[in-house]
Amino acid sequence: MHELSLAEDMLEMIVQRSQDDGFERVTKVWLEVGMLSHVEADAMIFCFDAVMSGTLVEGATLEILPTQGIGECQQCQQTTQIEHLYDPCEHCGEFGLKIVQGDHVNIKSLAVV
Repeated sequence: MHELSLAEDMLEMIVQRSQDDGFERVTKVWLEVGMLSHVEADAMIFCFDAVMSGTLVEGATLEILPTQGIGECQQCQQTTQIEHLYDPCEHCGEFGLKIVQGDHVNIKSLAVV
């Protein structure tokens, strides 16, 4: 379950940010999750709650913002929305799209006190 290591990395980044910016508590985290990132929302929420326990993020709400998958066709140079890594180009039918969006996990914003 890579959601656990993602939650641990999130905590590390948030703690570092709190030291840099001087906030003491996080009440909400907005997390962009690409549709192609293989992150399960329920597993992410579970891991988030477990990892954040006893920290400045304990009790914070996690809001997951899904990001569409978009690939660029190497054949026709068109972009197309995709749901799976190996979907074909909707314009010409070719496979082997270059992923340009939707395979990342990113902390978009924090609500802090």
